[in-house]
This record gives sequence, structure tokens and C-alpha cells, in this order.
Amino acid sequence: MKTEVTIGIPVYKSVNYIEQTLLSALSQTFLSIEFLIIDDCGNDGSVDLIRSLQLNHPRGNEIRLIHNDINRGVSYCRNRIIDEAKGTFLYFLDSDDVIEPDAIHVLYQSLVAKNAQISYGSYEIIDNSRNVIHKYQKPSLFLEGDYKLATFAFKNINIFHVSVCNSLINLGFLKETGIRFIDASYWEDMAFSTEFAIKVKRAVMVPNVTYHYIHHPDSLSHLMKQEKCLRDEIINNINVLNYLKNKTLTTKDREYVPFLCFNLGLNSFYMVCNILKKKRFINPPICLREIGTILYFPYSLCDVLHFKERKVSNALLWFLNVMPVSFSLFAIKTFVAIRKLI
Repeated sequence: MKTEVTIGIPVYKSVNYIEQTLLSALSQTFLSIEFLIIDDCGNDGSVDLIRSLQLNHPRGNEIRLIHNDINRGVSYCRNRIIDEAKGTFLYFLDSDDVIEPDAIHVLYQSLVAKNAQISYGSYEIIDNSRNVIHKYQKPSLFLEGDYKLATFAFKNINIFHVSVCNSLINLGFLKETGIRFIDASYWEDMAFSTEFAIKVKRAVMVPNVTYHYIHHPDSLSHLMKQEKCLRDEIINNINVLNYLKNKTLTTKDREYVPFLCFNLGLNSFYMVCNILKKKRFINPPICLREIGTILYFPYSLCDVLHFKERKVSNALLWFLNVMPVSFSLFAIKTFVAIRKLI
């Protein structure tokens, strides 16, 4: 029989978390699932735990473990999941998080009922003791039509999280779009989620909390929050943001563009704030030319003035881009000092 859902889990140095993650996946009330795990050569004992579950868990024969030849990174692993998945629908799960027992059932039912291309669940950020740090609850909503999801998502970024996890995707539709994870070690899911949202014509959101992001201070998603920042991490973030900014240049007349430009510009602004805050910990330092690259804005002022939304905020971001970098930095320092961001 055809497998309905693939839960795809990239695994790299997850020995402290992978067992609870995989047990939460294996506990799903939905029955037609393959659990596709990509081992990215962490060599830390994670694979031993997975093999033990393959042998001893009642659903162990539904676990499919694939090994990379060398460590290749999370983007490669997720692309391999897309290529290898046997399910009609695909669900990404990080190897240090957990999902509710009815997560797949809830998302599958909502997706099938509306013949949607993707269904998004709500989620919580929790600590290792399962205390809720923050809850992100989506409305009960069906969005249909060209760019309706993109417009809603980029206008309500506080509701629409950029992570690729906690959504059930029609795998055939995903393959038709040709969208892949770009080669990046951080924010690769932002690029994927942004590009995919633009392509979707039928999307469902559900208020049910189906996913729990566990706050681990040493995880990749908290690198920019740590005191010591590596230069390569920052450059990687800049490249992802500018990749998305350049992507908008071919779509400037679409209704979602003002919101997307503002979100990307605001991310860039706060990245500069973070660099200023932690500049003594960044080695080698970020130079003025690179600061200018972060503040890159893809449109002209004329384009911005033709936007139907976010004209003023996008115009301010445009000014930060065209001013000499030293002037832009002075303006940013003044703003953050007033707002006590540094």
C-alpha cells in the first residue's frame, strides 16, 4: 500500500535528543507513516539509538535509515529527504524537538478536507523541563488563490514562523515547484519557507499546537544569540538574506512584495544591531563594506513609492542603503541607543 506520510529527520550529533524526538514521531496516532532518517555522519552514538528503536519498537520496521557518505549539512539532508521520501505528504522534524501524538492526524485531516498543498500547525517553544517559553498560535484559516498565503505570511510574520518544520506538505506539488534548500548552514529554512509560500495556492492553518521546539542553548538556531559570534556564521546569514532580496526583483508588482521587503530589511537592520552589540567578540571583524552589503535594498525609491503598503518603512530602509555606510551606522547607533537595543 502507498505510504501517506513521510516524517523526515536529518540527524547530526543528536545523541542527547534523538531518542525522545523519534519516540514522539513513533507515537503518532496516524498509522500510514514512514520515518525517514538521514544520518549526516555525526558519529556520536545517535545511529545506535535509532537502530535500537528499529529493533525494539512496535513501529521499528517503519524506520528507514539512510547514511550520507560524509558530513554534508542540513540543507543537503533535507533535499535528500525530498528525493527519497515515499509518502504522498512530507513532514520535516528536527532531531532535537518533539511533536504531539496527534500532530500528523490533525494536519492531514485539515489538508485533505480542503485539498490544500500545505497545512501549518501551531507550536510552542519550551525548555528542557517542558516549561512553555513562548506560544505561537495560528488562526483557523484557509487561504486560496495566487499569493494569498505569501501576503498573509509576510504581513503577519509574528504568526507565520519561517521554520520548515511543523507543516505537512504535498510532496508531488513540492517537487513540481522545483524549490530546494539552498546550501547554507543557517537560515536555509527561511529561504525555503519564503520561496515555497509564494508558490502555494491553497494553504490551511490550524490553531492546534502540534510541535514543541525545545530551547537548547548549544543548538544551531541560537548561534546569533550567543555572546561569541563567528564571522562565517554572520556572512552566511547575509548571503541568505541577499539571496531572498534578489529573488523579489522579478516580482515587484505582486501584493506580498512590500511586506517581504520590509521583513528582510528589518532582519538586516537587527543583524547590524547585533554586530554592533557583539563587535568585540567577532574575529575577524565585520568591515564597513560588509555592513553595506547587509543593508542592501533591492528596489529604487521610485519602486518603493509605488508600493501599496509599507511605503514609509521601506523608504527608510532604502535610505539606509544609499547613504554612506558611516552615516547609516551613525543613524542605527542613534536609534538603538534611544531604544536601548545595545
